[in-house]
Amino acid sequence: MLCKVLHIFQEQVIERLLKFQDVIVQAPTGSGKTLAYILPLFTILWKKKKVWPENEIGAVMIVPSRELAKQVGAICKLFADALSLSMRVMIGGKKGKSSSKADQCLSAAVIIATPGRLQSLISSNSDFKKALKALEILIIDEADRYTDSSFKAGMTEILESLPKQRRTGLFSATQAKEMEEIVKFGLRNPTQITITNCGAMLDSVDSVEAISPNTLNNFYM
Repeated sequence: MLCKVLHIFQEQVIERLLKFQDVIVQAPTGSGKTLAYILPLFTILWKKKKVWPENEIGAVMIVPSRELAKQVGAICKLFADALSLSMRVMIGGKKGKSSSKADQCLSAAVIIATPGRLQSLISSNSDFKKALKALEILIIDEADRYTDSSFKAGMTEILESLPKQRRTGLFSATQAKEMEEIVKFGLRNPTQITITNCGAMLDSVDSVEAISPNTLNNFYM
């Protein structure tokens, strides 16, 4: 059963996001924080609409690097495929070889993006910006890694393009005060959850494959 493999902090995060509460989570790398936001994210989308139409983006996950975007995307694909939800990973590629075109993103219910790529699409594509009006949940992962001043301006533009009535989860391995300051106007009385040491947890494709998304019906849906 899914409930037997979740750490208590994961259950706390999941419970609050499902109750339409915002969270700020500080947990060490390898603690299972990726699963802590992926599980409620897909549950929220599935409960909202069994079929997400094109031109409606229900969830956005912002990650700081191409490598992390690919890792998170690999885990998300397991759930997206099981629930028949479309998903796109948006990362900057080599010239002329963008990893995800704007028109492809418009058909996705779930977007995983680096901040620069996301900002670029919002700035250059009005249809993409309009599709974000359907957003149910925003996740900002590894928030303590965003220290560049140009990122702050970009994040401000991104947040201004998103609906205020959404769930937001801010995740980091260490304190991320600068990021908290940037997003605080979009957070609604967030719950702070801090984990110092919880041992090795589920946070990889191999381990998550043991938790079939079908089991969500037994625990959350």
